[in-house]
Amino acid sequence: MNHSRYADLFRTESREHLAEIDAALLALEQRANDPVAIASQVASLFRSTHTIKGMAGAMGYVAVERLSHALETVLDAVRRNTRALDADALELLFDGSDALRHTLDATDVDGGGTITRAVQALLDRLDALSDTMTDDAHPQNAQHVARAASSVANANSAIRGDIFCDARMTDARQVDARAANAAAATPDAPPDRVVEIRLTADCQLKGVRALIVLARLQTLGTVRSMTPAQPLWQLEQFDGILGIVLQSTHTDTDIETAVRSAGDVARVSVRAVEPLVPSKASGAVARTIRMDLSRLDTLLDLVGELVITRDRLLRATDAAVEGGADRMLTRVAHETARLVSALQEEVLQVRMVPVGQVFDRFPRQVRDIARELGKDVQFTCEGRDVELDRSLLDAIGEPIVHLLRNALDHGIEDAAAREQAGKPSTGQLVLRAGRDRSSVVIQVEDDGRGIDRDAIRTRAQLQGIIDAKAGALTDDELLHILAHPGFSTASTVTSISGRGVGVDVVMTRVRALGGTLELETAHGEGSAFTIRLPVTLAIIRALLVRVDAAAYAIPAAHVIEVLEYRPGTIVTSVAGARLPWRDELLPIVRLRERFGLPFSGDETFVAVVESAGRRSALFVDALLSQHDIVVKPLDIARGSLPLFNGATVLGDGTPSLIVDVGSLC
Repeated sequence: MNHSRYADLFRTESREHLAEIDAALLALEQRANDPVAIASQVASLFRSTHTIKGMAGAMGYVAVERLSHALETVLDAVRRNTRALDADALELLFDGSDALRHTLDATDVDGGGTITRAVQALLDRLDALSDTMTDDAHPQNAQHVARAASSVANANSAIRGDIFCDARMTDARQVDARAANAAAATPDAPPDRVVEIRLTADCQLKGVRALIVLARLQTLGTVRSMTPAQPLWQLEQFDGILGIVLQSTHTDTDIETAVRSAGDVARVSVRAVEPLVPSKASGAVARTIRMDLSRLDTLLDLVGELVITRDRLLRATDAAVEGGADRMLTRVAHETARLVSALQEEVLQVRMVPVGQVFDRFPRQVRDIARELGKDVQFTCEGRDVELDRSLLDAIGEPIVHLLRNALDHGIEDAAAREQAGKPSTGQLVLRAGRDRSSVVIQVEDDGRGIDRDAIRTRAQLQGIIDAKAGALTDDELLHILAHPGFSTASTVTSISGRGVGVDVVMTRVRALGGTLELETAHGEGSAFTIRLPVTLAIIRALLVRVDAAAYAIPAAHVIEVLEYRPGTIVTSVAGARLPWRDELLPIVRLRERFGLPFSGDETFVAVVESAGRRSALFVDALLSQHDIVVKPLDIARGSLPLFNGATVLGDGTPSLIVDVGSLC
């Protein structure tokens, strides 16, 4: 069978397991003296490694299969307590994870059958470690490791499926336990448990596999009922999801292990039988499907075109009704618009994914960089459940890497310098995500030395970036200098930093994504870089305003209120012109002036906007309307003022620029 069409799916699932492997290795390194943690993480490592090995074998990827098998052998010795998990073994497992990742990436080039010199050298190291397995493992870990090992499926006895499906569907059924409740014999009878099983989507002969599962459970107790009934297992419609009520004295872990030992089991859960209650319709849980992201991108583009066409349709029908046309036309048009809006909302929700999918790869990178620099760093991720559009999530990874590298190399001091400054020897590096109105805020914060403003100013003056007479730098001015192409304070170039492209790359990428970059720093205390991004780059609500003869879009999420300007209300102070608004004096931003247009005195409306906690009064010529707009990328020339972060096409077919509120406040 030709398995090439499953290669992308194999690599995707294998990388998910590799992320779990890295997370488990980091947890082991941080909690090396906790026997319970060791047992749990080793079990997770073994499970993920074994799964990769099985999938690689099914695909015919010899190099991946051999490498994962060698890692599995070492892990099996650790979980059986015949090999101590010392620093050397842990470092070898880290090297094995890296080699496994490189070998997986190479499967699309060499077909997965090439064992390079580096891989062979690692295999030799793993084999040598396996040959030295002794009984000198930590005795205090034995009980915990053995307990964890009992929960890991021994899939060597499984009948391997041919290959996995393109899509995996999940469903849930409730097992009817009323018969089991009614048939309870005596108070001393073993308890009943509901065992819910879902076979893997690629399982061949699901009915036969279900019979193997049933046989394993019958060795542990009495099977009281099954859903669906056993004869239905042999039908083509059987989807591999079944529920069994088992009367047994064995533990839930024993039951789960027995089920998984049958092989091709994707998920199993064991719970107590619920008390008899009136029958209700089964509630379905989430159903998921794996699909190519390019299909979602195409769907989003089509929805964007629909939104533009919807607005044009509404304008045309409203004009037709005013001209005496049948009002049925406008009712149909508005109903169509409502359906398009609902479709738009659903498509946008489908594209939202947690930022944790990107954050999960950073702990390993931080660990490796910190070790290379000889620094002790505790890395923390916060807000992993915050959702962001998939396209933004894919693009934001590189800027975050640059900020993390910058913090590790330039921000956090080594242990000796920190102790001399009265700080703990371990540096703190935090990556957090949060929501602010309709924006997602991603922050990289460290408790290092901070940024020396005087040193930055001196270097910038020498390079001619700022005037030789410039005074103390504000945070915004400091960020502007750091983002200047080629600017760096590093005396030497390393593999980590020193070429002066880090902050420049971050600024350029963030602006291209329609976001902003901010900096807060205190010398000797640390720094925080904050990235603000729209939740989605696709479709947003915007206030359309007129400045001179052109229409501009202001994202509605930043607009607090719109006012009609009354001449004579402006207050002049030392800080400049201000507009009284409620209990505040807002700085005035005249869009005509910012856009380089002549002053005409036609500015009659004010939009009160807010970004990053700062409010301003934007003076415009006229307010037009509010619309959902389709955001199109805008290629901004390097060195130009950051006034716009995108463009759109209005309902009448005319283009409009989207104002970057963050650059104006």
